[in-house]
This record gives sequence, C-alpha cells and structure tokens, in this order.
Amino acid sequence: LRPGLMSADRPFRFTHRWAVPADARSVLALLADPAGYPRWWPAVPRVRRLGPDRAAVRLRGFVPVRLTMERLIDDRARGLLVAHLSGDLTGTVRVTVHDDGAPARRATRCIVVWEQEVVLTSRWMRAVARVPGARAAMGLSHAAAMRSARRALGAKAVPTADPARTTRP
Repeated sequence: LRPGLMSADRPFRFTHRWAVPADARSVLALLADPAGYPRWWPAVPRVRRLGPDRAAVRLRGFVPVRLTMERLIDDRARGLLVAHLSGDLTGTVRVTVHDDGAPARRATRCIVVWEQEVVLTSRWMRAVARVPGARAAMGLSHAAAMRSARRALGAKAVPTADPARTTRP
C-alpha cells in the first residue's frame, strides 16, 4: 500500500472468464442491453433507461450498489463492449465475447471475458471500506453478483492463463 493511499482509495480490479453455451452474437446482444438485465440476471432487480447509451442500474448483493452505465464502445463485429460506470463506483467495464471455435464441439459455445476496474465514490462505501475486512466483503459481494450472471447464462468458469489477472478486491 502506497503511503497516503487508504484502502478506500485503492481500485477494485476483477476479471471473469466464462464459457457460455450460446453463440457470441446472442450473448453480445444480451450483455449490450442493460434494460434487459432484470429479466435474466438475479443480482440486477432494476434498470432505468436514461437514454440510448445510458442506464441507471441497481445491483443487489451483500453490498447494494447504484450506478449509471454509459456505453462507450459497442463493436459487436469485434465482440467488444465497453462502458463507463459512475455512481457508488466509478470506473470501466470491458466485455469481450468470441465464439469458442473448437471444431470438436457439437454445441455452440462462446468465451466471455469480463474485466472491471472501479474505485469507490459514494461516501458510505468509502467509509465502510476503511473497516477491517470490508474490502474483502465488497469483493465477495461482487463475486456473488457475477456468479449469478454466470449461472443465468448457463456458463462455466474458465481459468485465466494469467494468474495476475484473477479476481481480486
């Protein structure tokens, strides 16, 4: 920990890699539409569209989160979605999706890589993050929300090739 950098100031970095039993195009369409998240993602009970590229999202978990997602990149030809997050958290989420391409597979399957880096911006979350063990609890809350998305997509976790890019609070 750098001198002067409190636990509330350190970014959270998460990487998830899933094998989803669906084609990349369908999964990209699902992930690119935050307004549809409540229909399939249990950790997202409510989304309010704020415009064509913005949505207010409420996440349920051990630590509830309110945020605004603003689409920065929607390049489905390259399998890339990027959004800026603001609200209780500020940062970026980047999702890449591509067909698995393994010829031996009979069923269609794609690989989803979800990368997120955020810092806490709400007063209450920053205050809580200073309590011993709270960052770990916030990381567990994120993990539970992402696990519910993975299960809803019928996905299996795929280990990352780079141990430095694993989920860490």
